[in-house]
Amino acid sequence: MNKPITILFVDDEPGIRMTLPAILDGFQFKVSVAASVPEALHLIATQKFDVLISDLNIGQPGDGFTVVSAMRRTQPTAVTFILTGYPAFESALEAIRQQVDDYLIKPADIQGLVEKIRQTLTSPRSIRHFEPKRLAEILEDNKREIVQRWLAKARQDQQISIPKRSDRELTDHLPAAIEEIISRCRGNKVSNDALKAAELHGRTRFKQGCSIPSLIGEARILQEVLGATVQENLLGADVSFLIPDVIRIGESLQSTVEASIRGYLHARHAASEDLSSNKGKAVLLLSADPELALLRAHVLSHAGFSTTRADSRQEALQLLSEKRFDALVISYSMSGPDIVELAHLFKGQNPNAPIVTVAKGKWEDLKIDVDFAVTGEEGPEALIEAVDTALNRKQLRRIK
Repeated sequence: MNKPITILFVDDEPGIRMTLPAILDGFQFKVSVAASVPEALHLIATQKFDVLISDLNIGQPGDGFTVVSAMRRTQPTAVTFILTGYPAFESALEAIRQQVDDYLIKPADIQGLVEKIRQTLTSPRSIRHFEPKRLAEILEDNKREIVQRWLAKARQDQQISIPKRSDRELTDHLPAAIEEIISRCRGNKVSNDALKAAELHGRTRFKQGCSIPSLIGEARILQEVLGATVQENLLGADVSFLIPDVIRIGESLQSTVEASIRGYLHARHAASEDLSSNKGKAVLLLSADPELALLRAHVLSHAGFSTTRADSRQEALQLLSEKRFDALVISYSMSGPDIVELAHLFKGQNPNAPIVTVAKGKWEDLKIDVDFAVTGEEGPEALIEAVDTALNRKQLRRIK
């Protein structure tokens, strides 16, 4: 009598765990069932299987990738199938094509599944032995892609992507940051060189006219890209070190962003000492919303700026004809064509004065030559910091 084919079936849905194994038993398969990743890992460690059928989204902790990875390492001769309800999930399917014998779309065609199992078991197969990789190796292999994916996300973030900044200026800090993360994943302590590089990044971002929230946003995007990279490579990852390595990634990101903020604050403090004070600098505030204009004018005046409001195009034209200003603040409440016209006029009459925009929604897409932008959701401190930074940056350019 032939030995029955042994199958490990992993799924967190009670209904399919009851029905599919019962059906497969009718085809003379011996089926063991697991409802979670820990259960599946225990069975893989204690029993021998010919076939693994695992749902992709099993729930926390882990997922189908984790189960397949464990089976590949401990039982490389086993046939592996992933069961998914998301046939268009491209990143998952790409990983599946690399490490899994096949994938099945829910609801599964039982006859087709049985035929696939028997055909795969009887067909000649090259057993894919592979050494699982630590996250450091995975990140090392994907450094260039991480930078490109970060850049694509950063370009979509209004807080980070100032049009004047080139791709190189946006990503100049990333190679050192990624190398530090890789080093931390290898068990090394945070290096002084890495902290110095992070502080230099903060000082550079200050000179470029960025804000502290944008520094934090850069780190957030890097964390998202790193998380996606880890997820897409789980099949080849050494799960024994996965959790501590992920913790080290988080620690590295936190230490570098803290160092960047320190560098930023030091640069801002140095600029305030080396340059003449902004107190009394004339700021023209354009806003069609009287209440918001009053609030912002009060905020700027309280910070020491001599603030003049213009609530309409006509009022702005009159003010620009009467005096010169050190900076222009434009609110998204002004209409598009008026903003472009007034910005050009202001630049012509005040060539050394910066323009700061308070942007929101589609208004952010207007083609205006601005020096600094904050979003409408940011608070009064962000507006003060924006005007102060923009003025300091202009002064630094004149000093050079």
